[in-house]
Amino acid sequence: MGGIDRRMFLQTTAGLVGAVALGACSKSTPQAPVALRLTDNPARGAGELPPTARVVLRAAGEDAGLPSPFGYAFPPGYFTMMYIYDSLLWTDSTGRLVPWLASDFKRSADGLTFTFVLRDNLRWHDGKLLTPDDVVFTFEYFAAQRATLPPVLLFKPEHVANVRATGPTTVEFRLDKPAATFPEQVAGRVPIIPRHIWSTIKDPSAVQDLKLLVGSGPYRLDNYAAGAGAYLFVANDDFFLGRPYFKRLEFFPVGDDLAALRADKIDVTEVSTGAFAGELAPFTQDQKFAIISGPPNLLFALYWNLGRGGALGDVRFRQACAHAINRADMVERILGGNGEVGNPGFLPEGHPFRVPVEQYPFDPARAEEMLDAAGYRRSGGSKSTRQAPDGSPLRFDLLADPVTADAASAVSNQLAAVGVRLDVQPSDFIFPKLAKGEFQTALLLFGGQAGDPDLMRLVYSSRVDKGFEAVRGYVNAELDDLADQQLVTLDETERKRLVGRMQEIVASDLPALHLYYPTDFLIYRKAAFDQWSLGRAHLGPFNKQVLLTGVAGGGVAIRPVTD
Repeated sequence: MGGIDRRMFLQTTAGLVGAVALGACSKSTPQAPVALRLTDNPARGAGELPPTARVVLRAAGEDAGLPSPFGYAFPPGYFTMMYIYDSLLWTDSTGRLVPWLASDFKRSADGLTFTFVLRDNLRWHDGKLLTPDDVVFTFEYFAAQRATLPPVLLFKPEHVANVRATGPTTVEFRLDKPAATFPEQVAGRVPIIPRHIWSTIKDPSAVQDLKLLVGSGPYRLDNYAAGAGAYLFVANDDFFLGRPYFKRLEFFPVGDDLAALRADKIDVTEVSTGAFAGELAPFTQDQKFAIISGPPNLLFALYWNLGRGGALGDVRFRQACAHAINRADMVERILGGNGEVGNPGFLPEGHPFRVPVEQYPFDPARAEEMLDAAGYRRSGGSKSTRQAPDGSPLRFDLLADPVTADAASAVSNQLAAVGVRLDVQPSDFIFPKLAKGEFQTALLLFGGQAGDPDLMRLVYSSRVDKGFEAVRGYVNAELDDLADQQLVTLDETERKRLVGRMQEIVASDLPALHLYYPTDFLIYRKAAFDQWSLGRAHLGPFNKQVLLTGVAGGGVAIRPVTD
C-alpha cells in the first residue's frame, strides 16, 4: 500500500482523532529478526541552509478521496486536504504549535475565551480576501452539518459555544467548558473554508467538483484521478508566508514502494507497520539513501466489543486472554524486532504522561487457570474450544484488514492454544464496521498515541461521539469523570495525575489489548531532499510545514531558493 495510506495512522484520527487517525507497509516473507535503531537528523534553521532550486516531491499514493474538507474518504485524506486549506494554528515537524492564519492568540484566565488575530492580507486561491467572517462561517457551518458529517471526518470542532468577529482581523471563540486541547485539536486542525463558496452548498459531503476546492493553503489541487489515487498539487506562489519550497507534489500508485524508490520513480517512502532488516538493508548500504526513524505513534490493538455481552463483557476473560498472547514474540516475528510491546495503559514508552501499569506478561498456564476459575471450561480434550457457563462456545469473529492480517493470525493461534477460538474475518476496509460497532473482536491500527493524551478520552469514554478508534460497550464512571476532568484541567501537573489514573483503569479493565507499536521508518533519496523528520507528535513526514518551508527544524521561515 502507498505512502498516503500510511499517514492515516500518524495522527490520529476520527475522533482525533482523533486521529486518527492511517496505515500500511511493505510486505515480505519473515526473515531473521534484526532490530534497527536509527536516529533522526539534527534539525537546521532555514537561514543555515544554502539557497537551492525549488524541487518536486514524488511519493507513492493511494486513493484517499477528493480532498474536500467534508468529503475525504478516510483519515489520510485529511492531510492531503490540508495542503489546500489552512487552520488558525498548525503543528510543525517538531510537534510545536506555530502561528498560521493567526499571527497571535490569547486565552482568558478562566480558559473559556480565545481571541485570535489574523494575519494581514490573507487571500483565498481565487483572490478574494479571507476575513474573520470566513472563520465565523466555518465553525457555524461545521456545527450545522455535524449530525450528517461522515464518521471518519477528523477534528470536528468540540466545545465551541460561540464564535464572533470582534474587529477587522480578530475572532473570539467562547467555549462551553475549558479545553486544554482547544489550541491544537481545534484551532490547529479545523480547516477554515470560504463563505462565498460553501454558503450555498447544502450537502457538503456530496461535493465532487475540483473547482469548489478553493482554499488559502500553500498548494492548489491541479489534478485528481479518482480510484487510482493520483494527486497533483502545484504551489500557490501567492501564499501569505511566501512561495512554497516544493513547487509540485506528485502522489501516484507504484505498487511496491521500496522497489519504486530503488528504481528512482519516487523520492521518499515511509515504512510504518513492520520493517525487516532485509528490506531496509539495500538502503543502508547505498550512500544515495538515508533512513530515519521516529518514536512510536502507531498502535496495533485487539478490541473486544463489550456491548455484545457474554465472555466479551467479562473482564476476567479479557485479562486471561492478555496473558495468553505473546506480544513480545509478535514484535520479533511480525516486526522483525522493529517495534515496542504494547502498553495496556495505552501510552507508549517515553510519553511524558505515561505511568506504570499492569503489563500482563505472557503466561499461558496462568491464562488457563484464570479461564477455568471464571467458569470457561473445556468440554473435550486439551485442544477443544472452551464453553461459557451457559454452554455457548468461546468462539468469536475477528475482524481484520490486510494491514493487520499477520497480527490477527498470531492472536488467533495463541488464543486457540488456551481454548478460545477467533475466526479471522478479512475485510479490505474495516473502518465503517468499526464506527458502527459491527464486530465481536477486531484488530485495529491507528495513530496519535504519541500526541496529546486526550486521545484516551476519545477512545475510552462512554460520553463521546464514537469514532472508528473508540472501544465499544465499555462504561466506567470513574474513567468517564477523569476523562472529562483532564480535558478542562489547564495545570499540567494535575492533568498528568488524572491521565495517570485513567491509564491504571483501562489497563485493569482491558476494553482493548494493545499489542505493539511499530517503529516508523522513513527512507529517502538524499539528493532530492534531505530535511525529512519523524518527530514526536508530528503530522507525518509530509507535514505541509516541511513542504512549504523546506526545513524540518520547525517554524515557518522558508529556506532560500534560487528560482
